[in-house]
Amino acid sequence: MQGIRNNLATIVAGVLVVAGFVATTVFFGPWRAGTTQRLAILVHDANGRVQTLSLDQDARLAVHTDLGSNEVVVEGGTARMGQADCPHGDCLRQRAISHPGEQLVCLPHRLWVEVVAQDDAGTSVGALGTGDNAENSKRDVDLVSG
Repeated sequence: MQGIRNNLATIVAGVLVVAGFVATTVFFGPWRAGTTQRLAILVHDANGRVQTLSLDQDARLAVHTDLGSNEVVVEGGTARMGQADCPHGDCLRQRAISHPGEQLVCLPHRLWVEVVAQDDAGTSVGALGTGDNAENSKRDVDLVSG
């Protein structure tokens, strides 16, 4: 008991250092990890196609389906919905996304965009289509470098 009282200040200081380290890792770790990753967006449309764009390069992606048309804009490391012909335009009022897990959604057109680490994209950056749908993707999607 006497030893604990004599070393109480050392024990408290040690606990505070460990708590500070844990708090720093928990709160700042994801932000710091995100800055070293190369990020991409996956654009999923109503026809089941998935388009991939890097957030490193400015671009505009026009997506046309039977449900309507949207334009996804990549500028300055963020992605946003640039144009849409949906009835209410709610997707146009969503804020730009730039961190893994963030999404943009256009419900009437069944279109959603998600930010992922480039390694998780599963396709080469800038691909206009993958697999058996590649020819259909090239016909219905226009990629214009910004």
